Amino acid sequence: MVGLALSVPAKRASAWFAETDPKAARAWLASLPLADSAEAAREIYQTLYTLNRQDIEVRDRLAIMELYRDPVATASSALQSHFAHTAHPLTPKKRQLAEFIRQLHMEMAYGYKYCLNDFRKSWIRWNKKHTETLAMERAMRYLGEVLLRSYQVYMPYPATVWKEIHELYRYAEANERHLDPVNSSADAAGANEKTITERYLQILLLGLSNPYQLPQNDCNQINLFLEKWAGKAELRHEFDRAKPVGHFLVDLTADSPPVPFPRDSRPTVDPTLRVLSAMRLVRTVQSFINRIQNGESAQSLQLGVDCLDSACLDLLRRMVRSWGLIARRRHSRVRRNSHIFVCTGLNAVHFFCSGQKPFAAPELETEETKDKQVTLPSGMNHDLEGDEEQKDEAYIPLDEPGEGAVAENKETHARPMNGTFRPAEIYRVDRWHVMDVGPQGMFLARYGESGTYVRVGDLLGLQRAEDPGRWSVAVARWIKSPETNSLEMGIELLAPDVKPVAVKPAVGKGAAGDRYTQGLLLPAVAASRRPATLLVMCGTCRLGYGLHVMEDDAPPRLVRSLEVLERSGSFEQVVFADVLNE
Repeated sequence: MVGLALSVPAKRASAWFAETDPKAARAWLASLPLADSAEAAREIYQTLYTLNRQDIEVRDRLAIMELYRDPVATASSALQSHFAHTAHPLTPKKRQLAEFIRQLHMEMAYGYKYCLNDFRKSWIRWNKKHTETLAMERAMRYLGEVLLRSYQVYMPYPATVWKEIHELYRYAEANERHLDPVNSSADAAGANEKTITERYLQILLLGLSNPYQLPQNDCNQINLFLEKWAGKAELRHEFDRAKPVGHFLVDLTADSPPVPFPRDSRPTVDPTLRVLSAMRLVRTVQSFINRIQNGESAQSLQLGVDCLDSACLDLLRRMVRSWGLIARRRHSRVRRNSHIFVCTGLNAVHFFCSGQKPFAAPELETEETKDKQVTLPSGMNHDLEGDEEQKDEAYIPLDEPGEGAVAENKETHARPMNGTFRPAEIYRVDRWHVMDVGPQGMFLARYGESGTYVRVGDLLGLQRAEDPGRWSVAVARWIKSPETNSLEMGIELLAPDVKPVAVKPAVGKGAAGDRYTQGLLLPAVAASRRPATLLVMCGTCRLGYGLHVMEDDAPPRLVRSLEVLERSGSFEQVVFADVLNE
């Protein structure tokens, strides 16, 4: 029997009482007020903490841990909802809550790891193989939950978690338990069986999905997808058939996720190395993309996730990029020790690029044109019913700094000119440390309290201290929050210059969305064959539809959207072409 090295807390006496009889534990759990998720979670955590530091007969411990699974899932799911649409860094209270949810799942993993250790020491023969396999799958599952909860809030995962996940698989494979089915849910036996290999593949592929680069909640969606489809991937011992594309190297002794298979050299065969092939899974994902593009609904495909067709397409494409064609960095990074000013959001970038002038929606209607529909060339649909009407926003800045100047942590207030009271909108600029730079991006860090919060996919305005008045535009690609009030961020530069514009769907008076809103024009770059693009708020335009674009005081241009290069939760980047009115 191959040995197993797992960390568990030391046993010690506790003043806290916890039911160690499965029947009594079931009754106690049934009495918990699960509707009050915070109170129930505290009670569950304290009891698990106590149980994991007591001597309990192994059969009773396993039975008790199985009873706790559903209440833990219910309480943690309710608490996790507090992080929906949360920007980062987390407030101290929310970070404390995130740590608590993660530790709750760690205590579940401790309980099953104790079961494994006790099984190996005991002489019990009652169905020992099955129960030990079940405990292995459960321990791996809850360590995977610890990773998931870390990824969801962009916190670094705890040390040794990956190492123990690899160790559990190594032990299961060495003892020929890795292909034994285990009922992974509270359903009837056999209704939802999963092997340790399938659970392991789910965790490996989640780690390979670039979780710190995913928009909020996408990590959970990918995990749900993998719960159903991870078995399409394969784990191999052979290295000779492995190709770089769609293949990854798994080190069973490492405290880290898999890495892309080397392109230039073949690794030395080692008994602790495995090859993960994701190509069959990638082909499955690509088939889902093709079916949605051909008109099938995402819901009919039974993907395991619940999302709209357009959102599912974006999610599936991210999976293909992560598990298939891995983008390699083509340029070296240069370490820096400098600073840069950053504002967040399309409206903020528009405000500062306009010289801190308030945005006022242009009023172009006259008695002659106010009831006239805009006529577009054939093939351009302009029925935008159902879109939300954008509100006319006009602001005047208060306490303006000097021309082109930006002060560290400067808050610039703007309030409406039309006399109706609305809360003042605040555009804030923060100073970030530049840690390293490359031709296409930067690694930024910020430490200490700040009133600015960022999400993956947010649009950013950048101003260098040596170049006041000039703003470039970027997008947040990944985020990590190592500690409270600290944030690390990788950004991709979209354009060194940007021009503020006003945009409006080309529809007639009275139709939804007939107000001008802020937009940004990114000029074409001939050297890289990059066309001119528009950055607009999500939902402002649709492919093939007309759009009015107004620059400064010039007459509006009528353009047609051709392609959406990128869509995030805060903006869309659209390729367009000018339209000549017939």
